[in-house]
Amino acid sequence: MRRAREVVTGLKALSYIIIDTETTGLEPQSNEIIEVAALKIVKGEIADSFASLININGDLPPEIVRITGITREMLDDGEDKFAVMEKLHAFAADTPLVAHNVDFDLPFLNRHLGETLGQTLPNPTICTLKLSRRLLPGLPSHKLAKVAAHFQIPTPLTHRAPGDVEITYQLWLKLIEMLEKQGISTLEALLKT
Repeated sequence: MRRAREVVTGLKALSYIIIDTETTGLEPQSNEIIEVAALKIVKGEIADSFASLININGDLPPEIVRITGITREMLDDGEDKFAVMEKLHAFAADTPLVAHNVDFDLPFLNRHLGETLGQTLPNPTICTLKLSRRLLPGLPSHKLAKVAAHFQIPTPLTHRAPGDVEITYQLWLKLIEMLEKQGISTLEALLKT
Protein backbone atom coordinates (compact mmCIF):
# COMPACT_ATOMS: atom_id res chain seq x y z
CA MET A 1 0.00 0.00 0.00
CA ARG A 2 1.39 3.35 -1.01
CA ARG A 3 1.51 6.39 1.22
CA ALA A 4 -1.15 9.03 0.81
CA ARG A 5 -0.61 12.76 0.97
CA GLU A 6 -3.50 13.21 3.39
CA VAL A 7 -3.20 10.35 5.86
CA VAL A 8 -5.24 11.52 8.85
CA THR A 9 -8.67 11.12 7.24
CA GLY A 10 -10.77 8.43 8.88
CA LEU A 11 -11.42 5.35 6.78
CA LYS A 12 -15.17 5.94 6.85
CA ALA A 13 -14.82 9.58 5.78
CA LEU A 14 -12.15 8.94 3.16
CA SER A 15 -12.85 9.73 -0.48
CA TYR A 16 -11.57 6.95 -2.70
CA ILE A 17 -12.02 5.20 -6.02
CA ILE A 18 -13.00 1.52 -6.19
CA ILE A 19 -11.56 0.19 -9.45
CA ASP A 20 -11.53 -3.04 -11.45
CA THR A 21 -10.46 -4.20 -14.89
CA GLU A 22 -11.17 -7.15 -17.13
CA THR A 23 -8.34 -8.11 -19.46
CA THR A 24 -7.44 -10.46 -22.31
CA GLY A 25 -4.96 -12.30 -20.09
CA LEU A 26 -2.66 -12.11 -17.09
CA GLU A 27 0.34 -10.26 -18.55
CA PRO A 28 0.19 -6.46 -18.22
CA GLN A 29 2.89 -5.92 -20.84
CA SER A 30 1.24 -7.98 -23.58
CA ASN A 31 -2.47 -8.30 -22.78
CA GLU A 32 -5.18 -5.66 -23.14
CA ILE A 33 -7.80 -4.13 -20.88
CA ILE A 34 -11.24 -4.87 -22.32
CA GLU A 35 -13.36 -3.36 -19.56
CA VAL A 36 -12.80 -0.92 -16.74
CA ALA A 37 -15.14 0.29 -14.02
CA ALA A 38 -14.78 2.61 -11.06
CA LEU A 39 -16.90 4.00 -8.25
CA LYS A 40 -16.15 7.33 -6.61
CA ILE A 41 -16.87 7.05 -2.89
CA VAL A 42 -17.29 10.19 -0.77
CA LYS A 43 -17.94 9.83 2.97
CA GLY A 44 -18.88 6.18 2.55
CA GLU A 45 -21.43 6.76 -0.21
CA ILE A 46 -21.26 6.22 -3.97
CA ALA A 47 -20.98 9.71 -5.48
CA ASP A 48 -20.25 8.79 -9.11
CA SER A 49 -19.50 5.82 -11.34
CA PHE A 50 -17.56 5.09 -14.49
CA ALA A 51 -17.65 1.99 -16.69
CA SER A 52 -16.64 1.24 -20.25
CA LEU A 53 -15.88 -1.58 -22.59
CA ILE A 54 -12.79 -0.90 -24.70
CA ASN A 55 -12.73 -1.66 -28.41
CA ILE A 56 -9.45 -3.50 -28.94
CA ASN A 57 -7.92 -4.93 -32.10
CA GLY A 58 -8.01 -8.68 -32.60
CA ASP A 59 -9.97 -11.59 -31.26
CA LEU A 60 -10.69 -12.43 -27.65
CA PRO A 61 -9.29 -15.66 -26.24
CA PRO A 62 -12.17 -18.16 -25.79
CA GLU A 63 -11.25 -18.56 -22.11
CA ILE A 64 -11.76 -14.82 -21.52
CA VAL A 65 -15.16 -14.93 -23.27
CA ARG A 66 -16.11 -17.90 -21.05
CA ILE A 67 -14.95 -16.22 -17.81
CA THR A 68 -16.28 -12.70 -18.44
CA GLY A 69 -19.11 -13.18 -20.91
CA ILE A 70 -17.61 -10.30 -22.89
CA THR A 71 -17.72 -10.98 -26.63
CA ARG A 72 -15.99 -9.47 -29.62
CA GLU A 73 -19.33 -8.00 -30.68
CA MET A 74 -19.67 -6.24 -27.32
CA LEU A 75 -16.19 -4.75 -27.73
CA ASP A 76 -17.09 -3.54 -31.22
CA ASP A 77 -19.55 -1.22 -29.47
CA GLY A 78 -16.94 -0.21 -26.88
CA GLU A 79 -15.02 3.04 -26.72
CA ASP A 80 -11.57 3.87 -28.04
CA LYS A 81 -8.77 3.11 -25.54
CA PHE A 82 -7.49 6.70 -25.58
CA ALA A 83 -10.93 8.12 -24.72
CA VAL A 84 -11.47 5.61 -21.92
CA MET A 85 -8.04 6.21 -20.39
CA GLU A 86 -8.51 9.98 -20.60
CA LYS A 87 -11.86 9.76 -18.78
CA LEU A 88 -10.50 7.31 -16.21
CA HIS A 89 -7.44 9.43 -15.43
CA ALA A 90 -9.65 12.47 -14.84
CA PHE A 91 -12.12 10.40 -12.79
CA ALA A 92 -9.45 8.96 -10.49
CA ALA A 93 -7.40 12.18 -10.13
CA ASP A 94 -5.16 11.72 -7.08
CA THR A 95 -7.78 9.92 -4.98
CA PRO A 96 -6.72 6.72 -3.17
CA LEU A 97 -7.56 3.58 -5.15
CA VAL A 98 -9.19 0.50 -3.63
CA ALA A 99 -9.11 -2.75 -5.61
CA HIS A 100 -9.27 -6.48 -5.00
CA ASN A 101 -5.78 -7.46 -6.15
CA VAL A 102 -4.51 -3.98 -6.94
CA ASP A 103 -1.18 -5.55 -7.95
CA PHE A 104 -2.98 -7.03 -10.97
CA ASP A 105 -5.06 -4.03 -12.04
CA LEU A 106 -2.58 -1.20 -11.52
CA PRO A 107 0.16 -2.45 -13.91
CA PHE A 108 -2.45 -2.85 -16.66
CA LEU A 109 -3.88 0.59 -16.01
CA ASN A 110 -0.48 2.26 -15.83
CA ARG A 111 0.69 0.65 -19.07
CA HIS A 112 -2.45 1.73 -20.92
CA LEU A 113 -2.36 5.22 -19.41
CA GLY A 114 1.31 5.50 -20.33
CA GLU A 115 0.68 4.43 -23.93
CA THR A 116 -2.26 6.78 -24.42
CA LEU A 117 -1.60 9.79 -22.19
CA GLY A 118 2.02 9.47 -21.09
CA GLN A 119 0.63 9.33 -17.52
CA THR A 120 0.24 6.81 -14.72
CA LEU A 121 -1.84 6.60 -11.55
CA PRO A 122 0.52 7.50 -8.69
CA ASN A 123 -2.45 7.30 -6.32
CA PRO A 124 -2.12 5.66 -2.92
CA THR A 125 -3.57 2.13 -3.06
CA ILE A 126 -5.48 -0.16 -0.74
CA CYS A 127 -5.76 -3.83 -1.66
CA THR A 128 -8.79 -5.68 -0.33
CA LEU A 129 -7.18 -9.00 -1.32
CA LYS A 130 -4.18 -8.34 0.94
CA LEU A 131 -6.43 -7.07 3.72
CA SER A 132 -8.71 -10.11 3.52
CA ARG A 133 -5.68 -12.41 3.77
CA ARG A 134 -4.51 -10.52 6.85
CA LEU A 135 -7.88 -10.14 8.55
CA LEU A 136 -9.39 -13.50 7.55
CA PRO A 137 -6.45 -15.94 7.51
CA GLY A 138 -8.73 -18.96 7.98
CA LEU A 139 -10.58 -18.54 4.69
CA PRO A 140 -9.64 -21.27 2.19
CA SER A 141 -9.77 -18.78 -0.69
CA HIS A 142 -9.48 -15.02 -0.89
CA LYS A 143 -10.94 -14.65 -4.38
CA LEU A 144 -13.43 -11.80 -4.50
CA ALA A 145 -16.51 -14.03 -4.75
CA LYS A 146 -15.33 -16.25 -1.88
CA VAL A 147 -14.60 -13.36 0.49
CA ALA A 148 -17.91 -11.75 -0.50
CA ALA A 149 -19.71 -15.02 0.28
CA HIS A 150 -18.07 -15.05 3.72
CA PHE A 151 -19.73 -11.69 4.42
CA GLN A 152 -22.97 -12.71 2.64
CA ILE A 153 -22.45 -10.01 0.01
CA PRO A 154 -24.48 -10.86 -3.12
CA THR A 155 -22.35 -11.58 -6.19
CA PRO A 156 -24.75 -11.56 -9.13
CA LEU A 157 -22.25 -10.41 -11.75
CA THR A 158 -18.64 -11.44 -11.14
CA HIS A 159 -15.83 -11.18 -13.68
CA ARG A 160 -17.40 -8.05 -15.11
CA ALA A 161 -15.82 -4.82 -13.94
CA PRO A 162 -19.06 -2.98 -12.98
CA GLY A 163 -20.22 -5.91 -10.85
CA ASP A 164 -16.82 -6.44 -9.28
CA VAL A 165 -16.47 -2.80 -8.19
CA GLU A 166 -19.87 -3.00 -6.48
CA ILE A 167 -18.81 -6.18 -4.67
CA THR A 168 -15.42 -4.67 -3.76
CA TYR A 169 -17.16 -1.58 -2.35
CA GLN A 170 -19.35 -3.75 -0.09
CA LEU A 171 -16.33 -5.83 0.92
CA TRP A 172 -14.29 -2.70 1.71
CA LEU A 173 -17.05 -1.50 4.06
CA LYS A 174 -16.91 -4.85 5.92
CA LEU A 175 -13.12 -4.71 6.10
CA ILE A 176 -13.28 -1.16 7.52
CA GLU A 177 -15.48 -2.51 10.34
CA MET A 178 -12.91 -5.23 11.07
CA LEU A 179 -10.03 -2.76 10.97
CA GLU A 180 -11.81 -0.41 13.36
CA LYS A 181 -12.28 -3.27 15.84
CA GLN A 182 -8.48 -3.58 15.78
CA GLY A 183 -8.10 0.14 16.46
CA ILE A 184 -7.24 1.00 12.85
CA SER A 185 -9.60 3.80 11.87
CA THR A 186 -7.48 6.15 9.75
CA LEU A 187 -5.59 5.79 6.51
CA GLU A 188 -2.42 6.71 8.42
CA ALA A 189 -2.92 3.79 10.81
CA LEU A 190 -3.71 1.40 7.95
CA LEU A 191 -0.60 2.38 6.01
CA LYS A 192 1.58 1.80 9.10
CA THR A 193 0.44 -1.82 9.46
